[in-house]
Amino acid sequence: KAAGLRSVRQACGSKFEDVEEFLKTESYPVVLKPVESAGSDGVKLCHHFDEAKEHFHLLMQSISRDSGCACPSVLCQEFLRGKEYVVDHVSRDGIHKTMMVWVYDKRPANGSAFVYYGCVPIDSESPEAKILIPYVRAVLDALGVANGPSHGEVMLTPEGPCLVEMNCRAHGGAANWRSLCRALTGGYSQIEGTHYSYLDEPRFNALPDRHPSPMKAHGQEVIMVSYSKGTVLSTPGYNVIKHLPSFQILETGIKKGSQVNYTVDLYGQAGSVILVHEDKEVLRKDIEFIRHMEKINGLFEYETKLESLKRPQTDQIIYAKETADNRHRGVFSSDGPNLIRHQSLDRPELRGGLVKRMTTVDASNEVIVVVNPYSTGCHVVKEIQGRTFKVIALYTKLFVNSDMTTHIPAACGKIVYHALVTEKGNLADTVKQVHAAAGKLRVIGCVAGGESGVDLADALSEALGVRTNGTEVPNRRDKKVQQELIKAAGLRSVRQACGSKFEDVEEFLKTESYPVVLKPVESAGSDGVKLCHHFDEAKEHFHLLMQSISRDSGCACPSVLCQEFLRGKEYVVDHVSRDGIHKTMMVWVYDKRPANGSAFVYYGCVPIDSESPEAKILIPYVRAVLDALGVANGPSHGEVMLTPEGPCLVEMNCRAHGGAANWRSLCRALTGGYSQIEGTHYSYLDEPRFNALPDRHPSPMKAHGQEVIMVSYSKGTVLSTPGYNVIKHLPSFQILETGIKKGSQVNYTVDLYGQAGSVILVHEDKEVLRKDIEFIRHMEKINGLFEYETKLESLKRPQTDQIIYAKETADNRHRGVFSSDGPNLIRHQSLDRPELRGGLVKRMTTVDASNEVIVVVNPYSTGCHVVKEIQGRTFKVIALYTKLFVNSDMTTHIPAACGKIVYHALVTEKGNLADTVKQVHAAAGKLRVIGCVAGGESGVDLADALSEALGVRTNGTEVPNRRDKKVQQEL
Repeated sequence: KAAGLRSVRQACGSKFEDVEEFLKTESYPVVLKPVESAGSDGVKLCHHFDEAKEHFHLLMQSISRDSGCACPSVLCQEFLRGKEYVVDHVSRDGIHKTMMVWVYDKRPANGSAFVYYGCVPIDSESPEAKILIPYVRAVLDALGVANGPSHGEVMLTPEGPCLVEMNCRAHGGAANWRSLCRALTGGYSQIEGTHYSYLDEPRFNALPDRHPSPMKAHGQEVIMVSYSKGTVLSTPGYNVIKHLPSFQILETGIKKGSQVNYTVDLYGQAGSVILVHEDKEVLRKDIEFIRHMEKINGLFEYETKLESLKRPQTDQIIYAKETADNRHRGVFSSDGPNLIRHQSLDRPELRGGLVKRMTTVDASNEVIVVVNPYSTGCHVVKEIQGRTFKVIALYTKLFVNSDMTTHIPAACGKIVYHALVTEKGNLADTVKQVHAAAGKLRVIGCVAGGESGVDLADALSEALGVRTNGTEVPNRRDKKVQQELIKAAGLRSVRQACGSKFEDVEEFLKTESYPVVLKPVESAGSDGVKLCHHFDEAKEHFHLLMQSISRDSGCACPSVLCQEFLRGKEYVVDHVSRDGIHKTMMVWVYDKRPANGSAFVYYGCVPIDSESPEAKILIPYVRAVLDALGVANGPSHGEVMLTPEGPCLVEMNCRAHGGAANWRSLCRALTGGYSQIEGTHYSYLDEPRFNALPDRHPSPMKAHGQEVIMVSYSKGTVLSTPGYNVIKHLPSFQILETGIKKGSQVNYTVDLYGQAGSVILVHEDKEVLRKDIEFIRHMEKINGLFEYETKLESLKRPQTDQIIYAKETADNRHRGVFSSDGPNLIRHQSLDRPELRGGLVKRMTTVDASNEVIVVVNPYSTGCHVVKEIQGRTFKVIALYTKLFVNSDMTTHIPAACGKIVYHALVTEKGNLADTVKQVHAAAGKLRVIGCVAGGESGVDLADALSEALGVRTNGTEVPNRRDKKVQQEL
């Protein structure tokens, strides 16, 4: 103010009378804060006099979280409207060089007006920088700061820049920003500049006047915000963040057992992340990813005290028995025994538990046979039993000895059958077996419980005289037979050839246009499917398939199907039928894309509106296919390619949609209450309810959702699955199913069997769903789903983290990470980005340092980096601790990046300045003391006085107490 610069209107005092007049006359709101506060500690925006008075008295009774001392006085200031910036300088003999300009990203959150979200670098040629830099240099001159580093905080108001406070030392935060600055400037930061300003004039003169424009990279600090609270069980979000392509450093005080609360100030931050990348778009996506993770409360898993969470825990995890070799397999109908299901329990609109329901028929004396009930078939069983019918489980000869008999989806719980029987040597004996098991009950239905049960269910239902598709069409499951039948019915079919010998398909492969598709005649998903681009490739794959074992059935491949390549999108149309009347339950489109060198990788299954142009083409075609195949009753699941020439069947599955019916509650949300499971029951056992079903699912649908099939872009042995824990916090999350857990072998996803899990998402808001899907896709790309054992050669992108745990706090409470919080620091640091390593090594210097020593007062946090930089130039360093500092744990706050520091000597401030000077000279011995530097905020005052007394480069004591915020504004 005395220098003619814009300053804050203010009043300061330790008694309320000292500030009362200001608070009565100043326009509201006003800002109250401790005169020595750090960050936003104790800062409050008060909207009226009584609120300000109350906060004044509260502050005067408080202890500073930064210094641990009582608040000496309270500063009341006008509220500065605008953005807050930070301008970092180094100075020598009054010449100031701008190292970096930053803008604080501060926003309201969790009821607080000022919450820090980050610190963003600003181009030196930007309009803001052109205003800020001259102003801050004038402030430095007014405060008498002629030498060394400074860190000025300035508000850019509509009336121009106005100082918030000037810190007469280097930028804090344990210098986690150092390598970010070096990337932005092309090789230097305020740490190097501090050394030059005191000890190397030629290099100081060589520094540019301000940091380069444009900068050499893109990056920023992201300060993470907690929107939840609880006792931390794990930190999956941190493990995912380390995989971001721009990730460099994550610093936090939070780990297992920490108490996390809502972030309302800098002390309650959820951690700090430094991001750097040469591509601005990559940086933007990574920041968006972190912000989304915060909003879904995905950073932490809490102990299950639901009352302590903003959003309750959502997962129920059921582990099934291990596979013999623990290898990674995808999740679908054939893979139940290796299933882990994470299911949302906190979304009542989606629970839809299976309970006994009223039925329109008398079921008390009746029984239904379900052939090979597994996966989705178990849901069919529970639905039938829920209508009070009894069920006989009939296992086919090949099925009974497989582990698929234990594949009961978690959602079904325990299933108790009226009887369990096994297929006999012939159909007649099997019929007798069923009647014997039924006893006095009347057998009124026979349903396939899975793909392997379709043939016997058709034959047995026909023999029992119940509703059936019969055996008039033999082997209707065979893909070759299906194409022949629809072709005969005049429907578009695939050009194809099939055989167990190459001669059977050779002519087709010589005459058909390439590429062509080869696949086992009974393949599931994309197992064994290959797009072949020439004859030799097709021949080679044919012979490979004929020597292979099907991963779905475990049987040898009986024959190979060679087909024209259908260009277009692949759809799924689910129906239930009764007496030839077909009702469309849902239409889906497969999201299939090239990935990891494979032409066909499943990324998901998306529901399609029944009134869409595609559905209006597909539904009539599929119904005609069902008629051609003689499918008149029960569920069906047709896969169709919509080509430029129209729809063409890929295959028709004459049973319910698989995948352990993880789609069931999604369908019920989309339709308003029903799915193919209920429809299957109606089609066999409840004609009135079947008739009441709409002809097709509603348009528009009642919600938004889809299945997301996750893709792995990496491989290795799984150590943990942090991505899964984060996904469960997505607002649209409902179910995650996977076969992967600790110890699993994950490989690149090239087919449905190698998927990284399946997620069902449902939400009433389409935009929420879109963001959640984007979030999962980004997590896949950064390989954030899994943490692997540290065998780097097995990963597409190496492990990136180095984790250093410091000693526990006494009460293990959650605190933010900044200069004053080092002893509780955990640092996760990128080790796989050589352009950012920049290790501290001995460097050539332009002065002779062999007989010289520098004093650093209270070296901690960023000050330790200054020490290492000075030592790296071959100077020796004396650490001088002030009286208040020496007994604090801050003496142990050595950032992980600095490693071990060995001082020439460690000394403590004496009772007066003269004795302290003597102490320093005694410690230096024959070495010449040529500099004295503040190693942190608490060392500034003594460094100024001592450097003046030692006759070395100094800011001196002409301006007493220049650290005081009130004094700064007056000057």
